[in-house]
Amino acid sequence: MAGLYATDPTLLDSFGRLLVVIGFMAAAIRNVISRDQIEDHVARLAATNAPMPRFAFWFGTAFEVIGCIMLAVDYHPATGALILLIFTVVATALLLRWWEAAEPKRSGMQNGFNANIAVCGGLMLLMARLPW
Repeated sequence: MAGLYATDPTLLDSFGRLLVVIGFMAAAIRNVISRDQIEDHVARLAATNAPMPRFAFWFGTAFEVIGCIMLAVDYHPATGALILLIFTVVATALLLRWWEAAEPKRSGMQNGFNANIAVCGGLMLLMARLPW
């Protein structure tokens, strides 16, 4: 049986794509839902010497949402997956520096870092299967 999208050969492909979109959108919404969340992210970015941390937060969030929309509406979906891959790599490099953290934060950050490696692998698989 064909997928929900014309570019997905199976329903499994479509459900996998939708789970990626839901996961990233849930994170984006959670990150902007309260001023405290936003300020926490901006402070964490500033602590890593990210240039223009407030702009970086909002630019990254917009980048994340654009990638999700592209995947969700099947508009250059491989490009959408590439956008999410770039977002994940940069966010991970900036915010999950587990090697600089002390326990108990270190273990959680390392788990998040490792999970994001797996997410990157999934996004690469999506990119390989979808049209640019």
